[in-house]
Amino acid sequence: MISKLKHIIISISYLFLFNSYLQAQETLISDQLSEQEFLSLVMENHPLIQQARNLREMGDFAVLAAKGNFDPELFSKNKQKYYDQKNYYQYSESGISLPTRTGITFQGGYDWTAGEYLSNEATLPNDGLWYAGVSVPVLQGLFIDDRRAALQTAFVDRRVFENEAQLLLIDILLEGSNYYWQFAKFQYQKRVIEDAIELATDNFQNYKTSYEQGDKPAIDTLEASIQLQNLTIQNQQLAVDLANAKLNLFSFLWGKEQPIEESELKASAINNISQNKIDSLRANLPIFIQEHPAIRESEFKIQRLQIENRLKKEKLKPKLNLEYNLLQDPAGNISEIQGLDNYKWGLSFSMPLFLRQSRGELRMNEIKLENTNFELQQKQLSIRNKARQYENTFENITQQLETYQNIVIQYESLLKAELRKFEIGESSIFLINYRQMSLVNARMKYIELQAKYRLYYRQWLHSLGAKPELWVEN
Repeated sequence: MISKLKHIIISISYLFLFNSYLQAQETLISDQLSEQEFLSLVMENHPLIQQARNLREMGDFAVLAAKGNFDPELFSKNKQKYYDQKNYYQYSESGISLPTRTGITFQGGYDWTAGEYLSNEATLPNDGLWYAGVSVPVLQGLFIDDRRAALQTAFVDRRVFENEAQLLLIDILLEGSNYYWQFAKFQYQKRVIEDAIELATDNFQNYKTSYEQGDKPAIDTLEASIQLQNLTIQNQQLAVDLANAKLNLFSFLWGKEQPIEESELKASAINNISQNKIDSLRANLPIFIQEHPAIRESEFKIQRLQIENRLKKEKLKPKLNLEYNLLQDPAGNISEIQGLDNYKWGLSFSMPLFLRQSRGELRMNEIKLENTNFELQQKQLSIRNKARQYENTFENITQQLETYQNIVIQYESLLKAELRKFEIGESSIFLINYRQMSLVNARMKYIELQAKYRLYYRQWLHSLGAKPELWVEN
């Protein structure tokens, strides 16, 4: 019986070597889903991913709306006064106006008037007059105006929406990674307990038989029974934890239009991250900070304020608008137009005497711009330090893993030594159970550290604002 017990315990203990255990299990697992495959599925169909795509579309539509300020505009004005059977006057003006991104507005149209009491300036030929010309802002509005500022801001807003989409994506990927490694951790821990239960069950049956045959005392059977019950309770708790983790995992798995139905699913082996990836993150820290979505968010805010600043400075200038139109009688031939003999023109000027509104708004905007620059500097430092903190945490967990792997091997050696002592009568079932549970707990802790190791890597990526492509690369 002792020889059989030794054979069973040594066979199981060899499985506690982490890498060989996982590789052996990997060949037996069907329906495996790696973290990269899981994240790829999340990015393909998750509803929040569609929300991120919608944000990008909103940016395009923001630009489209701003471009609408430069759409050609048809207009028509008609006015008539008829009283006491007399047509006092009748005015009709129709045409088209075409604003441009240079600030110049092109216009053309047709004016027609009739009536008994028209003023001299309103009197036109019987067939009316065609006109075509331009309106030019000579001072305020020459370099920028509300329309052009709105368009420039819309181009910035499009990048803002794209940036928000990336922030949303990496938040989703981090949350999904957390759920994945929780699931993987409980899955592998449950296998450790299940193997331990198998051994504890054999121990209990063997000691029970030996007790019934009078070879062993009842206390050994009791010890084996307690060991089995404790492991069973652990297994029950892990079953609940695994089921809940699986629900969280499937909450991120969607088909084209609806969630994927829950099914049997196994996480792939928890492997180490390649040193090339780790070295690349360290080497490219300045680039990550420069392109970090949170940094870009502040930069876009600064760009918006700079556009507003230009516009508010422009509004310190007086308004001086020049309008010039060529006139043509519809009855005449367009080829007969010679020189600029027939025209109408206008000049308008206005300027507030104290400019208090413009000066106040400009100064407030300059303060906002200055504060946003301070905010950007602080944010750059904060992101750099946060990334270094996650890097330090990741390095620490890597060292802990190396140490704990040795601890697992040492616990295995202790169990083997205890078995040899048991064989020559110098040990007991109590000590064997103690050594076995120490090894089981070490294996459980090692798997927990492995899951943290992968999750800390993802948190490091998130702190760097890494693009989604880096999350799903092999």
